[in-house]
Amino acid sequence: MSEIAFDSSEAKNILMSANAFHTLKSNLFNNIGSHKTKGFLFRFGKEFGMESAKNMLQNKNSMNPVGKRHSRLGHVKDVIFMGEIVRHPDGTIECIDTWGQWVESFEAALHLKNYGLANECVCHMLCGFASGALTYEFGESIIAVEYKCVAKGDPCCEFKVRLERDWLKEKKDLIHLYQNDNILSELEMTYDALLHHKQMLEKISIFQGQLTQKVTDKHSLDEIVQAAFELLNIPILIEDNHGTPLSQTDLTEEQQQLIKKNKAKLSHFVDKHNVSHYKGDNYWKLTAPVLINKKSYATCSFFYFDEKHMDENDHLFLESISTVVALCILYEEAQFEEQQRMRSSLLERLIHNRNIKDIESYYKFLPFKLQPPFSTGIISVKKKKKNHEIIDIHDQLTELSKLAKESDLPCIFAVLGEEIALLNSLNSDKQGWQKKIMKIFQRMEDKNNNYKYSIGLSGTFSNFKDFERSLQEARVAQRFPNQKLLTNYEDLGMLGDIVRNMSIEQLHEMAKKTLKDLYNFDDPRKKELLHTLYVYLLNSQRLKETMDELTLSIGGIQYRIKQIEEQLQISLKNASTAAYTLLVIQALILSDSLNFEEFAR
Repeated sequence: MSEIAFDSSEAKNILMSANAFHTLKSNLFNNIGSHKTKGFLFRFGKEFGMESAKNMLQNKNSMNPVGKRHSRLGHVKDVIFMGEIVRHPDGTIECIDTWGQWVESFEAALHLKNYGLANECVCHMLCGFASGALTYEFGESIIAVEYKCVAKGDPCCEFKVRLERDWLKEKKDLIHLYQNDNILSELEMTYDALLHHKQMLEKISIFQGQLTQKVTDKHSLDEIVQAAFELLNIPILIEDNHGTPLSQTDLTEEQQQLIKKNKAKLSHFVDKHNVSHYKGDNYWKLTAPVLINKKSYATCSFFYFDEKHMDENDHLFLESISTVVALCILYEEAQFEEQQRMRSSLLERLIHNRNIKDIESYYKFLPFKLQPPFSTGIISVKKKKKNHEIIDIHDQLTELSKLAKESDLPCIFAVLGEEIALLNSLNSDKQGWQKKIMKIFQRMEDKNNNYKYSIGLSGTFSNFKDFERSLQEARVAQRFPNQKLLTNYEDLGMLGDIVRNMSIEQLHEMAKKTLKDLYNFDDPRKKELLHTLYVYLLNSQRLKETMDELTLSIGGIQYRIKQIEEQLQISLKNASTAAYTLLVIQALILSDSLNFEEFAR
């Protein structure tokens, strides 16, 4: 089949090669999509079908059935048509069991040749031709719908004929597609849509360019969010992953309270690209994550208190803002890390006793006055429950530094082995500083709920020559097993001085004399008795509290205490003896010579 005829009269034929028809169909498919191409080909065929029927009825000598016109024009080799279309006396039309077959459809053959097997019927032009011819002949909209097709592997191309109104019950979407506006309107709509899309892309590009420029000009996050609002006139809220606001604009106090109050009532109803849509009782919200290295650092949200103000393209602008916010966060992170490195280097110089003489010349780089009296701290970070996760001390230090900056806390941090050291400028307000540091660590525990923090603070000093001593004091205070978040060295009294001023050898010599056989910490049974003694003395020798902590019966406690007294050759009823024994055990713990971690519940 090389040529197909589309005639406008009995005298004239317009010939089109099969390849030309394929080119037409392929271009339509590429430019307006496969779905709209079906409708175009149907209407294309319908116009020819109606024109063919018109010429046939006008020329009384050329009375050819529609099927014969199909084959004569080269559309098919033959048409089999069954059933009948009846016009009743009242003028109504009825299609009675009408169906047919196209033998060797050119459309099916072209599709198989150029695309292979289809997953749906493809003879849309033939359906249009038959529909147009029958509609013109009977004066009422009659439509042929193909339901078997050689192109999709069926043995033949088979179609059914019904009135349009009858098809609407079964093939509503297809009939609407077939009966759509003409191709000119279709192309105009496509052009308008492309133009609108082009203008929208240009607007988004300009919008993102303006915001990105503000980042390169080192504007703050608040300034960038304000600029975005001025361009879009949509309320914006930036929050971290814990729901803490980082920046917002054009949200009244009442609206902020409403958002905070109804946050739990928000219902998620759709995702579009990377943006989630939510609906609350009195507002709508679009939210996009702020991603850096595929990790979410914050969220960026638009708020609407009137749904009519929401545009279908707003998600594109929101994604642009989230990208720019990510750049802003990256810049602030880099700036903060640079400042943190400089601050940590000051503390590291003190820790390693390097170039201390000129250290004061670097004070000017700090955002606060570093002035005496000073104190030193040691921060321990441990897991409440054991797992395979590794504690990132550097990450913990960064979090602490950010919170200290937010709280206007005058201190600097540095990593010290598996712990964090801090140098604090008290500014004579010791109580105020301790309240702030306690709040900071409460927030740290909220963010890292499997981590347990403990801080040991040294006594105050005014000269950096005393820094090493203060660091020892901080370590002693941090090791004190009182289960408190913050321990001051000064609160340890004589115990702190014993541990700091005695050598390890002297301390162990004292422990040997006091603990006798229980000094053997490698013997599990003796260490268990030593732990029982420690808990018993900590609880002021009260049996009930000791029972509760060790989950032993009163008889079990009494039996162990009797064994302990025999091995130590003392009576624990003697208050001074008991106090001295407790002091020795605590000194061993503070010097890191003894721990009871295996007995922790």
